[in-house]
Amino acid sequence: MKNAHLRLAQVEYSVQSKNWSTRVQVWCDRLATEDSTTHMLSLFGNDSEMAAVSGAISSNSRLTAKLPDGSRLELFMGEKPTTYRGHLSIPGRTRPVRHVLCFSEAIMQNGTTGSVTVLHNDDTLIWATVISFLGLPAMPEWAGAGVQMLRNTEKIREITGFNCSPVTVTTSREELLKWIGSQVKEQLLFLPDAEGPVIWPAYGIDDLLSASVVEPDVPGIGIAA
Repeated sequence: MKNAHLRLAQVEYSVQSKNWSTRVQVWCDRLATEDSTTHMLSLFGNDSEMAAVSGAISSNSRLTAKLPDGSRLELFMGEKPTTYRGHLSIPGRTRPVRHVLCFSEAIMQNGTTGSVTVLHNDDTLIWATVISFLGLPAMPEWAGAGVQMLRNTEKIREITGFNCSPVTVTTSREELLKWIGSQVKEQLLFLPDAEGPVIWPAYGIDDLLSASVVEPDVPGIGIAA
């Protein structure tokens, strides 16, 4: 765990009234957020800390993230976030560390509102995600040309990430179908010779998250914006 403090942010929930105040901090190893909505949070801490922060997220409260370089981000998961809970068993600890993954309603409905959010800025992953959510006939080999077209037409927008490189792709099924048709017609893209299903690479949560981890040499290098 060398330099682990450079790979972790702190997420704080704080509320104060006339007679009492609450301030809870947990650790964050990844997040993806933009102007008004935080799309993904990966948090861990002890039982009471995670209960307080999970309750704050469920009640639409705002959180603050303090990044390793000292900068801060305001976090808001929005309405109806989806939460997955687990635990991490650590040798030498009598109690496991609680782990929570939170996803916004927007990312759980990816592709249904005209945009697709991808947590890792990789051409093959972007292409596979967009094609899958929009339900398009396409080939994995078209990823380079397809994603380059999306970048050239400014359909891909980078959003703020910590230990990941998230992007939002704004396009429609009709736009991509028109582009694919024109490229096939001009023989810039080629259909498969044999009939049958197209085999796509399988992606899991490890590909979405672990592939994005940056080993920092200086504080803040894992932050993408």
